[in-house]
Amino acid sequence: MKLSELIKRGHDTALKWSECDEALVAVNETFGEPYESARKALHNDLLVATSREVPLDTFKGDNNPLRFEDLKVLVVVKPSLVPAPDKKLENIDTRIERLEQELKLARTERKSIIEKLKIKDHEFVISQISTQFRHIK
Repeated sequence: MKLSELIKRGHDTALKWSECDEALVAVNETFGEPYESARKALHNDLLVATSREVPLDTFKGDNNPLRFEDLKVLVVVKPSLVPAPDKKLENIDTRIERLEQELKLARTERKSIIEKLKIKDHEFVISQISTQFRHIK
């Protein structure tokens, strides 16, 4: 493929991205922001209600009161449950923490070796190509 063809393809793609980005911004302002605000309010209300008087089982199955046939929408309420404190869990959590630190150190060491290879002018090969689009200011 010639450079001129790549430039044309790039221009066409950039145009499509720009149009899509503008549309997404408009959609987010019109629908996304109000939805996020309403979702957060519902989430907070669910936290308060389920901690006080409404059991979580209320929102399970076909009798979920947050099933809105007129909208063809079901609000699924999924609680994240964590186990009560336990000595075995504490021990494994400590082990995981230690292993994560070891992994972090190994990644830092790998990054350092790569930097040293760059300094020594070591040959690098392309593993993949990715594209990003940004607005020019």
